[in-house]
Amino acid sequence: MSQSSPALWTQLPPGSSSQSPCDRYKHACCSNDGYVYILGGRDSKCLRDFWRYSVCNEWTDLSCTSEAAPEELEGHSMVAHKGFLYVFGGMLDSPYTKCRCVLWVFDIALMPTNRKGHSAVVLGSAMLVYGGFIDMKGSSQDFWTLDFTVTQQWPTRT
Repeated sequence: MSQSSPALWTQLPPGSSSQSPCDRYKHACCSNDGYVYILGGRDSKCLRDFWRYSVCNEWTDLSCTSEAAPEELEGHSMVAHKGFLYVFGGMLDSPYTKCRCVLWVFDIALMPTNRKGHSAVVLGSAMLVYGGFIDMKGSSQDFWTLDFTVTQQWPTRT
């Protein structure tokens, strides 16, 4: 942008879904493949939520509850590189608490798409998820498994 070109800020609408992130600061944000990701930060307290925003003006609440996920963080950084989100540093709600997760890597490709109306069962030490309704795509025949004991990642089950 040249110096003679004025910058124009436009506030985006809050989103068409009923869910969206709360007001916050000290959060991390990055973009990858047409999505914007927001993790943690602070409102009146430290937050442990994870959100994805699409160019279709929709927010998706991503699960951030696995044992491998970071705690409630603020002041951290997040970057995207080759299909992975890298979260580094930050501080917990107390400056005296040591963060157990200095670097957290989130594989975007290995996460199933958010859905409703699916079925899920626990078989041994894994959760199996089948089908469901995925936003504008309609019903799905995806079959996913989450191994509770090994990786807590989502490889597709065939």
